[in-house]
Amino acid sequence: MSLLQFARPAPPALIAASLLASLLLFFALAGIAKPASPQIAFTFDDLPAHGPLPPNETRLVVANKILAAFRAANLPPVYGFVNAATLEKEPDDLAVLQAWRDAGNPLGNHTWSHMNLNQDSLEAFESEIARDEPALTSLMNHDDWHWFRFPYLAEGDTPAKHDAIRAFLSRRGYKIAAVTMSFSDYLWNEPYARCMAKGDSAAIAQLKSSYLSAADANITYYRQLSHTLYHRDIPYVLLMHIGALDAEMLPRLLDLYRSRGFHFITLPQAERNSFYRVDTNPSLPSTPDSLEDLLNSRHLPVPAAPLDFNSLCR
Repeated sequence: MSLLQFARPAPPALIAASLLASLLLFFALAGIAKPASPQIAFTFDDLPAHGPLPPNETRLVVANKILAAFRAANLPPVYGFVNAATLEKEPDDLAVLQAWRDAGNPLGNHTWSHMNLNQDSLEAFESEIARDEPALTSLMNHDDWHWFRFPYLAEGDTPAKHDAIRAFLSRRGYKIAAVTMSFSDYLWNEPYARCMAKGDSAAIAQLKSSYLSAADANITYYRQLSHTLYHRDIPYVLLMHIGALDAEMLPRLLDLYRSRGFHFITLPQAERNSFYRVDTNPSLPSTPDSLEDLLNSRHLPVPAAPLDFNSLCR
């Protein structure tokens, strides 16, 4: 009788593990590197307050939901960009910034009152940047807060203004927090507050579903751009806002990015890539620093709205 008759079949998991090990060994011997996972840095604008609130919700509740999602997903530190003018009207919103810092997340400059450089003077805009700095200095203590995000991603409506504000930022030691992914998440926050106030569960479900669908389509769009231009993924920087639906959807959104193979990194880690060199050193001559700009446009386009947000829950 053959000894093979007494041999027990290997468990399927053991067979799979053995095959995987063999494949990895083959790739290593053949000099074939495993495809790198795409990387993304989440960033949030408009701290401490963005958009209207649903009934019985506070800014701190919104922030704490977002921070809880960070912890659950083991995200590295996430930059939040501050408009400190809010604190003059709502001093209690300081608790949002303190909670953000207590959770180990850094803050950056988003101008004092979310000013649009394309619509205001250079002098007024420079004043807004400087006026935002005392709050950042106080909250960040000795940690670096010299990252700047342009409100509306508006970097100047003339070449002279564009170059002058970059020179100003360089003199003050700033790096620019570029954006290379955005699905216009802010569009969902206002209708969500209205629909929550009306208790329209069908509309709320529609908002949540379309939010994730838009994010998923956006991933495909920007990765295709990157692969068209570079035949690889650059490290992406995602623009988000500290809004009520963002807070509600963030756990599912993080799951979506993870299911698409993304590895979460910090803003400084992402912008070490050479793609961002003119943002991390604004004194350099300006060159394209968005994926669209390398094709047709300098600014990130607003994707086609999946819903009629203005009429929803009116």
